[in-house]
Amino acid sequence: MSQEIIEVEDLTKKYGDVTAVDGISFEVSRGEIFSLVGPNGAGKTTTVEILECLRRPTGGNARVFGFDVVDEEREIKRRIGVMPQEFNTFERLTVRENVELISDIYGKSGDLGGLYADRGLGEEMDKSFDELSGGMKRRVGIAMALAGDPELLFLDEPTTGLDPRARRELWDTIRGLEDRGVTVFLTTHYMEEVEELSDRAGIILDGKLLSVDSVDDLIAEYGEDVKIVVKDSDEAEGILERYAREVTVGEKGEVIGKFDDMEGATEAHFSLYKELSGRFEVDLVGPSMEDVFLNVAGGRIDESGRLVK
Repeated sequence: MSQEIIEVEDLTKKYGDVTAVDGISFEVSRGEIFSLVGPNGAGKTTTVEILECLRRPTGGNARVFGFDVVDEEREIKRRIGVMPQEFNTFERLTVRENVELISDIYGKSGDLGGLYADRGLGEEMDKSFDELSGGMKRRVGIAMALAGDPELLFLDEPTTGLDPRARRELWDTIRGLEDRGVTVFLTTHYMEEVEELSDRAGIILDGKLLSVDSVDDLIAEYGEDVKIVVKDSDEAEGILERYAREVTVGEKGEVIGKFDDMEGATEAHFSLYKELSGRFEVDLVGPSMEDVFLNVAGGRIDESGRLVK
């Protein structure tokens, strides 16, 4: 049986007449990676800051490790690690000095060699922080957040601003946290990040939690059809009609086959390559969190984090 490490019920946060978090409820189980996903201004960071005991809610309840975020913050803070979107370090100190400083503050000083190695920092730990790349700085941020040996780690938009390679390298680092038994709560506006990392996810927009479930169940409920798209081939239409539930031709002449499941699409995909001898571009497109967000929130999130309808 899973153990809820975070319990949120009807949580609300207002700033004057603005409602940043509007009556949301959800739970996070021990050992999972949970993503709160939404555009900029949706209420992600405010929610996280309440759970980190940095802001007081206007209404509702939130408990972390069974402790109330308002009345028992000391019990919570000693068991969590935090990497905000913009985190502070001593720029001229080395990686080692920054991490060990945090470790000493938490009273966890000791051999941190494994922590550096796990974060891919072994060759960087004697460099000053301001010498590092953006992706490496994020790894240092995670190492600093882990220096107190937390049970729960909050990561607020951990890969924002990183190039695709650095983003994927940081994903590997985050996945490795499961081996340490750390529960991870992350906020993000990248749908691929949700699919790659998360066990469960909640979709938040304008302070309201629109849906929360396992990533697989969200995709099963709200994802689009499995599709095959063939560009510039009249022959593909006849082949797809043997397998697909529906075949259409797009605005640019591409042939689109829609399938109920991946098995049928894979069979059609094989036949297309066999019969067309690989002469045409064939894309197999499965349902995704992009579909989910579009169908639940009525729009997409662009690279900068803005909602586009």
